[in-house]
Amino acid sequence: MTCNIEQHKMHICALKADKNEECIKTLNDKPTVVCGNCGAKANNPENLCAPEKMP
Repeated sequence: MTCNIEQHKMHICALKADKNEECIKTLNDKPTVVCGNCGAKANNPENLCAPEKMP
């Protein structure tokens, strides 16, 4: 899966760059996927650039 530039603003890596910790907390409180690029974890794959199922 490739990163959609329109959706990138809601990806964990973009939120980290913006220092939006409150939003990140709600998006990764029960992670099911991990980013293949940066290792960030998220509840939903749409919040990562390269989502992969967690082992």
